[in-house]
Amino acid sequence: MQKKLIALAVAGLVSAPVFAQSSVTIYGLVDMGFAYRGDNIDSGIGSKNAIDSGMASGSRLGFRGVEDLGNGLKAGFVLEQGINVDRGSSAQSGRSYGRQSYLSLGGNFGTVQLGRIYTPQKNLHSDFDPFGDGFVGKISNVYVQTNGGRIDNTLAYVSPSFAGLRVTAAFSTQANGQEARDNLGDARVWAISPRYTNGPLDVAFNYHRVKAKGVNDSANKVWDLAAAYDFGVLKLAAMYGNNKDADLGDADGKFWMLGATVPVGAAGKVLVSYNRAKVEVNNMNDIKASQWALGYVHQLSKRTDLYAAYAD
Repeated sequence: MQKKLIALAVAGLVSAPVFAQSSVTIYGLVDMGFAYRGDNIDSGIGSKNAIDSGMASGSRLGFRGVEDLGNGLKAGFVLEQGINVDRGSSAQSGRSYGRQSYLSLGGNFGTVQLGRIYTPQKNLHSDFDPFGDGFVGKISNVYVQTNGGRIDNTLAYVSPSFAGLRVTAAFSTQANGQEARDNLGDARVWAISPRYTNGPLDVAFNYHRVKAKGVNDSANKVWDLAAAYDFGVLKLAAMYGNNKDADLGDADGKFWMLGATVPVGAAGKVLVSYNRAKVEVNNMNDIKASQWALGYVHQLSKRTDLYAAYAD
């Protein structure tokens, strides 16, 4: 684990239609910068200086298609590949479209998705943490996301908005993407996440359950609660999470975050947050970690920004 991190980078976003009359879009994001990591908790690991990719937002290349089937019904797909721009390699362990790859069908009833998708927990972290899910100050430095933030072989449903309330539900019988004899060890995932948005107020909940088939009767159970309120002069956010994992000595993890986003002029914003984690494990000393972070983002245009961030 690195204790102190600093990053300075440029991010650019490009999105353009492949053909003027086609519903297929090619899009991308390139994020590059200089990073310094030092003061590791392991004295045997020295500091690191590097030109890195994806320090605020993962660099990516994607394809998105939508077809209007009439009567309010639309079919679509997303194929999105993560890229290590500094090395020209895949960012998700060699997967061709490791960020997202799914087929969807939407209408007045909501949207159904089939494939590899973000977990509701990852979406919650990304939307409520001032540092999103890329900056060095992100909450997932101390609160590791279940299933790495993505699940394979998933059936998901996103409801339409009911007076500001929207619900996401997901299910997978093989979330780890691996096949085994007699399906032994297949990770079965159930997740549900209601979210209520009304003007400056935003509140969300997530419940996530993972159980490996045939391994034992235990399950990893996660729940998260997040809230944010935009006062105009600043936006305040808070999150609390609980993670109980019977496979790891009945580990009981508690995590919380307080953060703020402060606009600076028409093009800038200051980010600040504090995170705290405590994990209780049977017959072991409690594991504790904390993190504070400070950052600044400056928009050069709608698609390009400069940023700097520091976390300890």
